[in-house]
Amino acid sequence: MRKLSHHFLLFTCMFVVPLLFCKKQVDFAKVVIHDHLPSLSLSISSSVIALFQANAKMNAIRFSWGYNGITVTDAIYYTLQFSLKDDQFESPVEVPLGSSLAAGFSVEEFNQLMHKLIDPGDAGDVAARIKYMRQVAYNQKIVSGDEIYYSDQVLIKVTTYRHVIAYPSPDFFSLPGNYQSWDPLLAPRIVSKPGEREYEGYIYFPIEYPQFLFVRGNQWSDFIFGHIGNSMFGVKGTPLSIFGGKGTYLVHASTNTNKWFYTKINSWGIIGSAVQHTGKMDAVMTQDPTNSCIWRLNINLTEGELSFRANNDNAIRFGNEWPAIDHIPDYDADAIRITKAGNYNIELDLSIPGNYLYHIHRNRL
Repeated sequence: MRKLSHHFLLFTCMFVVPLLFCKKQVDFAKVVIHDHLPSLSLSISSSVIALFQANAKMNAIRFSWGYNGITVTDAIYYTLQFSLKDDQFESPVEVPLGSSLAAGFSVEEFNQLMHKLIDPGDAGDVAARIKYMRQVAYNQKIVSGDEIYYSDQVLIKVTTYRHVIAYPSPDFFSLPGNYQSWDPLLAPRIVSKPGEREYEGYIYFPIEYPQFLFVRGNQWSDFIFGHIGNSMFGVKGTPLSIFGGKGTYLVHASTNTNKWFYTKINSWGIIGSAVQHTGKMDAVMTQDPTNSCIWRLNINLTEGELSFRANNDNAIRFGNEWPAIDHIPDYDADAIRITKAGNYNIELDLSIPGNYLYHIHRNRL
């Protein structure tokens, strides 16, 4: 028998054996990670949803998905994604769902979720889809499949609501006065968080010399407080007076100290690294002609931060407490982050005491 050349044996060991070994490795990877998952079908309980605060605890919408009769035994992990229709999932809102094949939301839950895309009280066309991928255990570690799949999107027309917190007595004062015919039932209010006894609100006085009383309730039969000297209020006092002329004021009263004060709001503006070329001056907002406690601004912003300030000063300043997704301005809080440059419509709404709100909406090109 002829003996094999040692050169041939060397060639076999160097090239053929490694090729066999590599093929086995590639096949294993294909089985574990790269097998394609079947397409997914997403369905929704309703394609038009009007959300109302009165129905907050009721069911709003249900999402379910499946593989059209195909059974998949792999461990698949799902994420529900939402986007405005025109944004095409550029920066989707995500809800991780693990291995569930359905998800439901109450009116309150879905309203809060949609506020990440739609301003409170507004309507919008929302696209939803499922992002899904395989995850397997290998060498006692979780390995995510490097292929991500998406279901077809479904469209939902959503109308959100602005959540309004009610402040029952004793958490509000009515301010009947000569500027509104001394009617406590229709008078504007200042409010306090329960138990804090610190009341405030932004009020427009349409006359040059406004006077009023604090009424704990909305009837003259309720407790009535007036001026008793030295910026203090109490029972059997005289009418409280504003000396700055007509305009919008921040009115504050404390039943912890029985003192009150007011600040005239000459302007609201924005300032920060997202606001270009203003230096130490604010970009001034415009007061709404029909509601003097709402201010608006159209402006080009860069990536950065901004805050709202009254009277071009930090004495009255709004930011937003983390996680900054609720559209509620907070006094002296962190600046509001702007993540994308562009043209924005901005609104600051202080018209409902205890329910302040802001909108920052980037306009599409």
